[in-house]
Amino acid sequence: MDPDEIDERVRSTTERVWASIDCKTCANSCRQVRPTVTDEEVSRLALRLGVNRQEFIEQYLEATEALGENPWQTRTLPCPFLKGNLCSVYDDRPADCQGYPYLHNEDFVSRTIAVIERTFTCPIVYEVMEELKKSFG
Repeated sequence: MDPDEIDERVRSTTERVWASIDCKTCANSCRQVRPTVTDEEVSRLALRLGVNRQEFIEQYLEATEALGENPWQTRTLPCPFLKGNLCSVYDDRPADCQGYPYLHNEDFVSRTIAVIERTFTCPIVYEVMEELKKSFG
């Protein structure tokens, strides 16, 4: 099957599954995944919380090992912004959080191992993978 066709099948399956699962019922992504944060997101989150950048970094973040756009990750699990099952900075949450579990991203085939790992964290990913297994036979 063409990779673009696979991406489209994943997208349509994800939309169908996502419509029946409310992330706020488990919040596993916030409990088990430490998102990375860009410098711009650090500034935005610090402003939202009414602290300066350095205070925000010292309280909530640590440097990542990876090189790239996202030099920071949250220091703790669960996410320090998780209150109950809700994100206390939802409107300003990092792109890592906004895109999770990344099923809408292109090139699903090259990301399959990472997606399989997310089946342990995210019920949406688990259900999408189960449906994909059935649809591919």
